[in-house]
Amino acid sequence: MEELDLVEGLRERRESAVATFLERYRSLFYHCIGHFETDHALREDLYQDLVLYVMERLDRDRFDAGKGSLGTWLYRVAWCRCVDLKRKEGARRRPRLTTVGDLIPERQDDRPSPLEEAGDSEVGGFVREAMGYLEPEERTLLDLRFVDGEPLAFISDRLSISLEQTKYRLRRATVSLRKVLLNQFATLEARE
Repeated sequence: MEELDLVEGLRERRESAVATFLERYRSLFYHCIGHFETDHALREDLYQDLVLYVMERLDRDRFDAGKGSLGTWLYRVAWCRCVDLKRKEGARRRPRLTTVGDLIPERQDDRPSPLEEAGDSEVGGFVREAMGYLEPEERTLLDLRFVDGEPLAFISDRLSISLEQTKYRLRRATVSLRKVLLNQFATLEARE
């Protein structure tokens, strides 16, 4: 049966056309379904849904033979339908959030969580150890800028160097610290 005859037969719901359609395109639908569903029973449900959906689309003259073959159109329609159904299913799984006035704290707790504190102390330990390997001027630059939070102009005046030199040396100190930290982490990983 030719594609256009098959489409016309499907629109008229002729048994021979429906049987040919189901036989010819069953594997195409299951190939598409296989990307979205692994459960056998749910695959069967999805197959039934796709067949009905395609029939509805054909009834509304959505297939245009001038734009491509029926098989290509069916695969595209099936793929898009599977994506839509999976999105809807995912939306149903997400819990709806409701506000309960009594349970909401009046202000945010600004204290770091135990996990943050542990991470900060561990990282801080690495940085403090790495700072010990740097030149004194590099340590001073990094302390003034990142520990004390001083602006570049203040650091420049304090060390009696130009602003450009301050930027350059601070950058060099940062690179040195990074190298030391990377070596420490490589050593740590090698021990483990």
